Amino acid sequence: MEKILKEGINSVNLSMLDESARKKILSDVGEKLYKQNKFMEAIEIMAKADDMGKLTKLGDLCLSENKAELATLCFIPTKDKQRLNNAAVLCIQLKNYKLAAKAYEAADNRQMASFIMQNFAED
Repeated sequence: MEKILKEGINSVNLSMLDESARKKILSDVGEKLYKQNKFMEAIEIMAKADDMGKLTKLGDLCLSENKAELATLCFIPTKDKQRLNNAAVLCIQLKNYKLAAKAYEAADNRQMASFIMQNFAED
């Protein structure tokens, strides 16, 4: 776990572990990274651990702390349509149109994702 924290997820080969051990290690690392304010890394690790429950809780926590963009990044892997659509609206208010479009896409709201990309997102 320490090696992952220091050198990143790609520094170790977890494929030799069974699924539950791999998920446990990744989940623990994700929590530690979050506590170290390394939010992007924490979200990536939790997504690799397929820990949708923790990602949802973390996203909800980010929303309560007015961190809508981080919350959106947490919700994207969960495919939680309601949370993603709500987060997309917040991203639009923050003028983060690309992230809003990604949230709509993950929520399977392709019409809104396309509308945002065509009308607001810059290349």
